[in-house]
Amino acid sequence: MAGGFGTRLRPLTNNIPKPMVPIVNVPMLEHVITLLKKHDITDYVMLLYYQPEIIRRYFGDGSRFGVNINYVLPDKDYGTAGAVKLSEKFIDDEFLVISGDVITDFNLTDIYNFHKEKDSTATISLFSSDNPLQYGIVLTNSENRIVRFLEKPSSSEVFSDTINTGIYCFSKKIFDFIPEGENFDFSKDLFPFLLNNNIPIFGHKSTGYWRDVGNLEEYIYANMDVLEGKLSHIDFNRKGTNCIDPHANVEEGARVENSIIGSEVLIEKGAEVKNSILWNNVIIHTGSKIIFDVIGKNCEVGENTRINDFVFIGDNCHIGKNVFVSSSIKIWDKKNIDNNARVTRSLIQEDTFFNDLFTDSRITGLSNLQINPEFSSKLGSVYGAFIGQNKSILVGRDIDDISNMIKRSIASGVLSAGVNVFDLQVIPIPIMRQELKSGGHSGGIFVRKSPFDPGSTDIIFMDKDGKDLSSNKTKSIERLFFSEEYRRADYPDVGTLKFPERTNEKYKEHFIESLDIDAIRKRRFKIVLDYSYGITSTIFPNILGEFKCEVVSLSAHLDKDRITREQSDFKKSLDNFCFVVKSLNFDIGFMIDAGGEKLWMATNEGRLIDDYRFLAVMLKLFLTATPGVRKIAVPVQASREVDIVAAEYGVEVIRVKDSHYNMMTACNDKEVKFVGGTRRGVFFPEFLYATDGMFAIAKTLEMIAKTNLTIEQIDKTIPRLHMAKVNLPCPREDKGKIMRLFREDTIQYKQQLIDGVKIFLNDTDTVLCIPDKAANIVHLNVETDSKQRSEEILEEFKNKVQKYIR
Repeated sequence: MAGGFGTRLRPLTNNIPKPMVPIVNVPMLEHVITLLKKHDITDYVMLLYYQPEIIRRYFGDGSRFGVNINYVLPDKDYGTAGAVKLSEKFIDDEFLVISGDVITDFNLTDIYNFHKEKDSTATISLFSSDNPLQYGIVLTNSENRIVRFLEKPSSSEVFSDTINTGIYCFSKKIFDFIPEGENFDFSKDLFPFLLNNNIPIFGHKSTGYWRDVGNLEEYIYANMDVLEGKLSHIDFNRKGTNCIDPHANVEEGARVENSIIGSEVLIEKGAEVKNSILWNNVIIHTGSKIIFDVIGKNCEVGENTRINDFVFIGDNCHIGKNVFVSSSIKIWDKKNIDNNARVTRSLIQEDTFFNDLFTDSRITGLSNLQINPEFSSKLGSVYGAFIGQNKSILVGRDIDDISNMIKRSIASGVLSAGVNVFDLQVIPIPIMRQELKSGGHSGGIFVRKSPFDPGSTDIIFMDKDGKDLSSNKTKSIERLFFSEEYRRADYPDVGTLKFPERTNEKYKEHFIESLDIDAIRKRRFKIVLDYSYGITSTIFPNILGEFKCEVVSLSAHLDKDRITREQSDFKKSLDNFCFVVKSLNFDIGFMIDAGGEKLWMATNEGRLIDDYRFLAVMLKLFLTATPGVRKIAVPVQASREVDIVAAEYGVEVIRVKDSHYNMMTACNDKEVKFVGGTRRGVFFPEFLYATDGMFAIAKTLEMIAKTNLTIEQIDKTIPRLHMAKVNLPCPREDKGKIMRLFREDTIQYKQQLIDGVKIFLNDTDTVLCIPDKAANIVHLNVETDSKQRSEEILEEFKNKVQKYIR
């Protein structure tokens, strides 16, 4: 497999395909051939795609390397399995598939013998990785048969540290399962098909060295590992602790340590090169220091220049005298840096501040530091390039001033990509989703002050139907952002900024049509409503007027300084809200968050329905008021009280991952009539497949009117279970190992692997172990029918998990 673009290795791969990037002065692909020859494999088909002529010219027919090479050049992207299908005519029987840009010393003979012993159609080489997030995770049974496969999981999906290495052994009959002429991937299409059709796939747990050279840092580490002798089959021109090409010139008095020096390189006396890789035809002048860097071919570094660690310089660059280059910078091809310059940013666009941009479909960062106008404008340009010219998107924001600044910066970037922007200005998130749902736009971006941290800003991305963006789409945007390979529109094609009208009116019309208004009006409800100083206070009163309710409003003016509150301030607001409901003896009280999505609810006695109980109460009310419901959906983390309520009405409970996107996706099943989250958000899919606090209030009033039951009465009919929780700090790289060990140590119990690992100790007791998506912690949740038992089991499993954490 030698068709990789090597996007994340740029600028090093600007002029050569990824398999031709050198490790100790030899292309990675040649090292793969050396390993194959060691195991008597000499007949190859190379699948090319990007810059194929460079690979053909170097390897020819293979005779120079003692092997036979045939080439296949697809006319378009057929995916990994689809591309291998094109090689079928060259293959007689069993064959091995291996990436041309992997560095490994696996015993390929052992993999093949295992494959034959199992009489397997497909065998995958497996490996235990410290960081399994970026690879496909594999779960096997006691016979090494693969029972589950997950391609590039999120942190909450890491139930093992056993990964797919991309090395496969197949029998020729595998081609029967790969369609011809279609885009078909091993991990996303072929392997799931085999599993679903009960066709055995086996996993061989390989040992030794394996590194996927997937990014620039990995490239340096791979070279250093080979230099240290970790791969015995790779020979190179060793001189002391270095690999120095015979045609390089290192002058006496130059200091070179633990580095790889290419052909025709000149390092003058007084220069210092440490832990670095210099490609061919590089000149390092006297007095300069190169520390843990990569410098592409045909570059020159002037006298007394210092280049700090993790700097990656493309081909044909000239860096002047007395220059200082900060750490972690990329310098693209053909750049000239003047004498005495201080380079503190990348010389492509700007330096980046994030390792990963997205958490689900949201980007969160420090206001005006990480999330600043320059970053936001670039993000808008990237998003616009992703959307495509001549399309349109919606943008909106909350009332915060920084949100306004960032929204405008994003909009300018989007316009520069040739995409039209419809600015909804200050608007609740649910109304923006509703507007997208009505069609006509290709996506949306909402900017708000983070509800959890007043010093942070959230940028929320929505798809053309108003749902959150899928992980595939967020990863595509992220790749564009970090590779910095996006283009702006030509000046006649720049987008247009517009301000649409009647958005709120259309929302109100749909809102009213989706309710039994007469039932609500007849009850003449008395309600307390706390708006949390958010934008819904300017919209919801106009809708409430249709309900003939008596309303006392709290926190009903816009206040940008109070839309995010400290925990102590929020608790005071809740206590005050409950006190007002009780004092007035009103029917019910609602508090809606500043973004218009979440809901807190108080009974007529001023008792707050707590977080743990809220979902079960809302579900019971919904099912009582709505006969004929067949399915509902909730996250794995939701209380088993939900199952008890659903069983009473003969309703199927679908468990999903605890993310807004996955709950939205559950709404695709038309039989799902209710979706509830664990953070006070509920969906009514027939109105909108997202949380909408305003509609949830109205729907609750409708259901109370129809059932003639109070929230207090509903609550008393539901059995009460007890959940105990603890968060355990752990290193990020240990999360996969922790989940694997937890799964292995509890294999005797029934397990659920939807989100984390949930085990069922018996009919009443459950334990959920799940890594946090963002923070370096693991969550442990225990639920039983006894508070004491929950705490005892929590202590037992807490001790167990803590032993896994180094």
